[in-house]
Amino acid sequence: MNSPKHVDAGHPREMVITSAFIAADLVARPEVAANWHEPSALEGMTVGALAAHLVRATGAVLAYLDRTDPDDRPDGELLTPATYFHAAIDSPIHEQIKQVSAGEAAVGPAELAAKSRVLAETLEQRLPAEPADRLIGALGKRMLTLDDFCRTRMIEIGMHVDDLAHSVGLDTPELGDAVTGEIIDIVVGIARHLHGDWAVIHALARAERSTDSVFPVF
Repeated sequence: MNSPKHVDAGHPREMVITSAFIAADLVARPEVAANWHEPSALEGMTVGALAAHLVRATGAVLAYLDRTDPDDRPDGELLTPATYFHAAIDSPIHEQIKQVSAGEAAVGPAELAAKSRVLAETLEQRLPAEPADRLIGALGKRMLTLDDFCRTRMIEIGMHVDDLAHSVGLDTPELGDAVTGEIIDIVVGIARHLHGDWAVIHALARAERSTDSVFPVF
């Protein structure tokens, strides 16, 4: 196997690779296996289902790359991380996540942990080799850049790493300032898209003027 090309620390692709290895380490923890069938911090999901959802979120980068022809071009405006999540919330698959995750958890903790490790290693090889202008299709025929899709994974991987650690009584693994910064930027971006800038400013700094439920955005 060829050695992967280098991507700088803080680059969206490097953030995904690093976060994927952190997620794989967490999924393999004995505390996760011991609580596999117990309720998680997310309503309606067991610890095992949450772990499976985390692994699926990590593997989505590869899944979307594989299903998108590199020569495909968008019909309209590209999605951003914020507009991607706004559209995803209304997607029919959103309601199926709990059932899909429960089914994928049925393989058990050992097999899921092994899969998570393979995904991280594959991402490490694959992402640096993709062109800078690579686009991927998501949510039907809509498209976004690979780098922006990697940014969306900071919500899915980063936040669910936190959810899973909390579910089994572990401290949240250190993901780094770049990752948590992306999470904050995207969450605020979604709130701006949904509610407008002044509603977000009031929610953050003028509680007496905040009349709308701006946060949480999910």
